[in-house]
Amino acid sequence: MTSGGVLEVVLVDSEGIRDRKFLGCIVCCTTSVVDRPYVCVEYGDQKRISKVAIGKGKKFIWDQKFNFDIENTVDENKSSKKLVFRVMDKHKLSDDGYVGEATVHVKDVVLMGMEKGEAELGSQKYRVVREDKSYTGDISAAISFKRKVGDDEKVEREASNVNNEDGTKMPNA
Repeated sequence: MTSGGVLEVVLVDSEGIRDRKFLGCIVCCTTSVVDRPYVCVEYGDQKRISKVAIGKGKKFIWDQKFNFDIENTVDENKSSKKLVFRVMDKHKLSDDGYVGEATVHVKDVVLMGMEKGEAELGSQKYRVVREDKSYTGDISAAISFKRKVGDDEKVEREASNVNNEDGTKMPNA
């Protein structure tokens, strides 16, 4: 039996992301528009950080792929059955600003992928919300899961490909 797989996340773009501050960052001299967004993508205790997106105004593009190893889907705790996209704004002179986050529950795509070998959610928009649960824009991401091929499956596959000397397949016992 396999013991996990790989959860692949493609961070595509964002639309309408706005910072919560009225005047923006006084230290950096920026407005309340998010100028340099990046995303911390978390799955359980695994964390990946995107590059700063390209674009201006309301639309930013990442087009960046991240992989998360899932070792055992049965015994995982609840916090690792969700992806968290934490949107941040890169500041030049002060600490980076927290903009908001989107949470995606991936339990179903992982379980389907474990059963069928792979499963995917096409690119979808996810709502980014602030700490006070107010809406601040959308990010788009595509999520897929591919099961690892375990040693016992490799042996089984190799055994099913064994041929007789005359080239015909041997019957399975």
